[in-house]
Amino acid sequence: MVSLARSLQTVLDAPAPSKLSSTLIDQYQDCVSRNASAFDAIAISSSESSEIRAVKTTNALFLLFNPRVITPSSSTYTQAQQQNWSTTCWLPAACIVKLHNTLEVALALKIVTFFQCKFAVRGAGHNSNPGCSSVGKDGVLLDLSEMNEVVLSDDREVASIGPGATWDGVYEVLEKDEKTVVGGRASGVGVGGLVTGGGMSHFSNCWGMVCDNVKSFEVVLADSSIVQANAKANVDLFKALKGGQLNFGIVTRFDLQTFSDFHVWYTFRVYSAADIKQVMDATVKVQHSMEKDDRIGLFLSINPGFLVAGLLYKGQVSGTPSAFKVFDDIAPMAVPLPETQGTQFSVAKASTMAEKKKRETGVASVRVDADVYLELHKKLQEIAADSPFTLVFTIQPIGPAAVEKGKAQGGNCMNIPSEPHSFLGIMVEWTDDKDDGAARAKIRELIKTIEDTTRERGLLLDFMFMNDAGPIQSPLKSYGEEMVGFLQGQSKKWDPEGVFQKLQNGGHLLSRLDVAG
Repeated sequence: MVSLARSLQTVLDAPAPSKLSSTLIDQYQDCVSRNASAFDAIAISSSESSEIRAVKTTNALFLLFNPRVITPSSSTYTQAQQQNWSTTCWLPAACIVKLHNTLEVALALKIVTFFQCKFAVRGAGHNSNPGCSSVGKDGVLLDLSEMNEVVLSDDREVASIGPGATWDGVYEVLEKDEKTVVGGRASGVGVGGLVTGGGMSHFSNCWGMVCDNVKSFEVVLADSSIVQANAKANVDLFKALKGGQLNFGIVTRFDLQTFSDFHVWYTFRVYSAADIKQVMDATVKVQHSMEKDDRIGLFLSINPGFLVAGLLYKGQVSGTPSAFKVFDDIAPMAVPLPETQGTQFSVAKASTMAEKKKRETGVASVRVDADVYLELHKKLQEIAADSPFTLVFTIQPIGPAAVEKGKAQGGNCMNIPSEPHSFLGIMVEWTDDKDDGAARAKIRELIKTIEDTTRERGLLLDFMFMNDAGPIQSPLKSYGEEMVGFLQGQSKKWDPEGVFQKLQNGGHLLSRLDVAG
């Protein structure tokens, strides 16, 4: 068996991407050389438990990355553990290692695979599915949150962004140069998970999905080699990463197309559930308008007793855009955000769910229909009536324009239906550990009820949007049999030993297409 020191040396001897400095490589060459005997003294046995493997992996990571390896005995461990948005992901990793660049990711992954240790990768940690961006004491967490750089190219046409950046941070940096990118809608949401899960912006009909606007990915593969995937190099991998999420490698840099139109008009209004028919009728009228005007953005968060409408329009406008006049005769309960001429950054900062709570999500794709929206609200009220938990679903419109924009930019792997519909983002929030089972049962009841109700009316679509999908759902399977076959082929090509399928702790993996939690 090749020694650990030698395995690390092969990573350092490999051709390096142009953006990796020779000084950095030399630094780690020296570290591996000085600690070679210590690395190789950490022996491995095939009969060892997963927890012992995690301990040995931690010891090896410590030799290479100390003091950025955080263990349960570290004073900063709790803070690092609790970085995830949902407390369901505050799992007790054997260690959390803070990585700063692509080379460090490659070296850390080599150590993980050498010891066959369970692992998870975390960017901003906004996925609420336990095991995704989190791992227990039998594994290690590779934390990319400090890989949050945002670098604008000399010609200002491309922004190179680290996987640990958040979208509000990205917008803030780029708007100083009067530029923006297609990205997430709320502050605190990370770049890495959103892009590889497909990604929805406020204006997907205009720009396509977020992943469609990637010019190139830098990826650390299972063998710790570093490759670029784009329209000219590793084209199939490029397509697979646009919606295939965690299955092929660790993306360490996203090169995104930039745009100059970063201005956004927006207002958020709260309506009483007593006015739901008028609000749903207005919502459907706006959805129809979105098919003709791709600058319109809309979401409607539906709670049992009230509705929150987000009305947005891309660009600088004078007065209320005409598409939203259909809401004029509905008196809001409150207007937390009055009509504002702002930017991508300002609207992202206004859209946040920063409070730490337990969360589980789910998704359904539903054709546009005011009557079914009304029926789903009634079902929500019935399910939530005896519940102490927060239950909500959000109408997120998407249309054929978004699909066509994606195809025009090379295509993705998701097979989003090319017809007007909505991604219904479904969520439950709770706080007490003792309520875990009951809260999860509630959202799963709501998901099933939404699916049954819309299926009976012929309005349910098979597609499941990865970024909102919950632990009991299989979004990859919803891409269709042919696309699943393509993705499985890419997994075998780039990860023949199945590192990301066998050692990765969670997420929507190809190896778990039929697994429901």
